[in-house]
Amino acid sequence: MTVTVTKIPGGITQLFNTETGRVTYKCKAESGYMLIEAFEGIVQFNQKGAMATVTGHLTSLDSCTVLKENDPGYEKALIAIILAQKEFAQHKSEVYQKEIQDLEKKLSSLK
Repeated sequence: MTVTVTKIPGGITQLFNTETGRVTYKCKAESGYMLIEAFEGIVQFNQKGAMATVTGHLTSLDSCTVLKENDPGYEKALIAIILAQKEFAQHKSEVYQKEIQDLEKKLSSLK
């Protein structure tokens, strides 16, 4: 069995089982939000350790709520997702910039 682990914005970790096709999203923060197409809305992870699982056409939730566009908390959740993704992208950018600088230093030391 092979499981690919990917860190997602907003304190969520994605676990993908390549043999079964099962995708599990687990909340590492105290709470979080994620737009997950399989649930046709925003999944609100209500506590640390909350999970949303997708296997083919089957979905399950553990300590989560699904917010639809007409739900009162949908706009707030969407704003939180946008902010988390911006922060995540900024962090990734900084990490890659540092890696580039380190490689450039290594290159210049060869000359």
